[in-house]
Amino acid sequence: MPDERHWSGEAAAWNGRSAPARRGRAPERDRAGGRRALTSLLDQEAVRAFVDAEGQVLDADMRRAETDETLSVEAQGGLIRSVLLRQALLIGLTGYAAAPDAEVLKLLFDLSTTLSGLDSPGAAWSGAHLSAELASALAASGLGDLERVPLLPGEDHHAVRLLLDRADAPDEVLARLRWAGYRPPPLPRSPLNPLRAALTPPATRVPERIPAEQDLRRLAHSALEGERNAALLLLTVNARDRLENAPLTSVLDLTLVLLLTLERHHQASGTDDAVTRHLRAQHADLHAQLGEPHLPRTLRFRRQPHTDLPGRTRDARRRLRALRAARQGPPSPLGALSVQALQASLDHLDARLAQGVDPETEPDLKAHLILTALQALTSVARAPGMRLPVLVETATRIWDLDPLWAWQATQPPDTGEGLLHAELGQCVQALTAASHLTGTPQQERARAALRLACGHLLAVVRRAGLRLPGQSFLEAYLQPFGPLQALPLTPAQEGKLRRDLAVLLAEAAAHEAADAPAPPDEPAPSRPSHARQDAGAAAPSALPALPDEATGHFPAHVQAARTLLGGRRVVLLGGVPSAPHRAALIRSLDLRELDWIGSDEYAHGTHARAHVTADTAVAILAIRWMGHAHNALRDVAQAMQVPYVMHPGGLSPSSVAWQVMHQASRQLTRERG
Repeated sequence: MPDERHWSGEAAAWNGRSAPARRGRAPERDRAGGRRALTSLLDQEAVRAFVDAEGQVLDADMRRAETDETLSVEAQGGLIRSVLLRQALLIGLTGYAAAPDAEVLKLLFDLSTTLSGLDSPGAAWSGAHLSAELASALAASGLGDLERVPLLPGEDHHAVRLLLDRADAPDEVLARLRWAGYRPPPLPRSPLNPLRAALTPPATRVPERIPAEQDLRRLAHSALEGERNAALLLLTVNARDRLENAPLTSVLDLTLVLLLTLERHHQASGTDDAVTRHLRAQHADLHAQLGEPHLPRTLRFRRQPHTDLPGRTRDARRRLRALRAARQGPPSPLGALSVQALQASLDHLDARLAQGVDPETEPDLKAHLILTALQALTSVARAPGMRLPVLVETATRIWDLDPLWAWQATQPPDTGEGLLHAELGQCVQALTAASHLTGTPQQERARAALRLACGHLLAVVRRAGLRLPGQSFLEAYLQPFGPLQALPLTPAQEGKLRRDLAVLLAEAAAHEAADAPAPPDEPAPSRPSHARQDAGAAAPSALPALPDEATGHFPAHVQAARTLLGGRRVVLLGGVPSAPHRAALIRSLDLRELDWIGSDEYAHGTHARAHVTADTAVAILAIRWMGHAHNALRDVAQAMQVPYVMHPGGLSPSSVAWQVMHQASRQLTRERG
C-alpha cells in the first residue's frame, strides 16, 4: 500500500470527545486536567469556589499569552479572547447564583457555546464542562430546546458590559478584562436581540428569485416580530445561491411552525393575518423549489398544536443569529475535521501526481479519496441551488459525484440525522490504520477493523435504500480483505470498533514516529502546529521534471491532456507566476499560450472577463492560493461555456493534466469532436 501516514492526524482527531460535567453538591476536581467542574449554578458557595479556581487558570493563561514565543499571532489572539470570554462567564455565573435571571442564563449559554468552539484548550474546557449544567438550568426554566448560538467577536464587549452591569466585579477581575482589551461600549446592545439589518442575509443573484426577494424584504418590516423573523428566514432560503452549509430544510421547518403559530395567534386575537398568509404562500413556493423535503417539526406541531408565539419567535431569532454566525464565522468542528482529512488525501494525490504516477493505478489511494470526499460531502448541509465549500465542490468534480446525492437523508449530524457520516469516518480511519500498519504485527487486526467498518457502512447504505457513488469500485477493492459484515453493527459492537480504531491509529502514529528519520543537528525553525498556512503563499519554486520528459514520453494522463489542449490558450488563476513553471506547463501540455494570473494580481474579480476569451480552451482555478476569490472567473467561464477546473494541488504539469482530464475532458472532447 502507498505511504499515507499524514492522514492519521486528522482521522485520530475524530476520536476526541469532551467529557460531560459531573453532578453533585460541590465542585469536584477533574482528574485529567486538574480543573474544577461546577455542579450547581444556584449554590453560591460552589460557584465561588469554581470562580476562584478558574481565576488562577486565567492568570496562568495570561502569562502564557505574554511569554510563550511558540504561539502564532492568531493563536495568541485566540487565547486573549478566551480569557475575556471566560472571565465574562465567571462574572455571569456569580451574578446568576445571587439573582437567577432567564436573560442572563441565555447569555451564559451563548458564552459557553462560543468558548466550546474556540481553538484554545482552556476555552474548550470551560465551554464543555459548563454546558451540561447550563442545559439543566435552561430545562428547569422552560428553555430546554434552546438552539446553541456562538457570539460574534463584535458582540464580546457588549456581552461583558451587560454582565458587569448586574454584578460588582472586584479590581482583579476588572484588571483581567482590561488586559484582554475590554472597552465598555457606550451604548450596549444585547447579543440576544440584534437589529433586523444585522440578521438580514445577502441578496440573491438569481434573476428568477429577485421578485420574491423584494417581496420578502417588504414583509420583513411587519410590526409583529414573528412575521419579521419568518420573512428573514425565508429570505435566507431564497438567497441560497449566496450561502453554503446552511440547514435550509430545518429553516423551512422552523419557519412553518412559526407561521402556523402566527395563524392561531391572529385567529385568537382577531388581528389582520394578511402578512402571515402572504408568507405562507412564499414558504410553499420555496418548499417546492427544494423538492418538498420532509418537515418533521411541522408534523409534530400539527399533531400537538400550541400558541406559544413568544417562544417560537425567540426560536426564529436564535436561528437567524446562528445562520449569521455560520456565514461570518469559522466552519463547524465536524466540518473542519472532514475537510482536513480530505485536504490530506488531496495533498497525497498531488504528491503522487508530481512524481508522474497516475492514481488510477493505486487503488488504496483512490479508495481513500472517494471515502474522504463522501465524508466531507455528508459533513455539510446541502440543498438544490446552494453552494458547496470550495474543497468539497472540488472533490465532487474530481470524482464526478452528484453534489445532491442523497442530500435529504445525509444532512450532517448538527443539522439532521447524520446518516452515513460516522460510518464513512470509521472507514477512513480503518483504511488509514491499515495503510500504516501493512507489514507489521498489527496488520491483521487493522485489516479486520477495515473489513468490519466497511461492511457496516455498506449494510447501513443498503438498509437506507441507497447506493454509494463509486460503490462498485469500493466493493471490488474490499474483496481481497475477506467477507464483509452483512448486517449493521449493534451500538455495542460499533462502540468496540471505535475503541479498536483509536488503538490502531495510536499504534500507527507510534510506528510512523519510529520510522521517521532523525532530525538534523541544527533543525530549521518550524511553524507551530496550530499556525495555519497563509492562503496567499507562493507556489513552490522548484518544479520536478516528469519522468522521461526529455525524450517526449509523458504519462498517459499528460499525453491525453496534450491531445485536448495542444495548440490552444489556457487561463491559470492563482499562485506566483514563474518562468520555469510557465515553460514546463506550456511544453508538457503543448499550449499555444498560458495566461497566468497571480494571486497578488487578482484582488477582485471585476476584470475576469478580460482574461476568459472566446479562444480560451480551459480556465484553471488554483484554489489552494485563491479560496473564494476564484468565484468571478468561474462564473464568467460558465457564462461563456468555457470549461473550468478547480485545482486543489500544486502546479506540476502532471497534477494539472490529471485534474483537467478528470474535470473537463468530456467538455473538451465534445469541442474537439
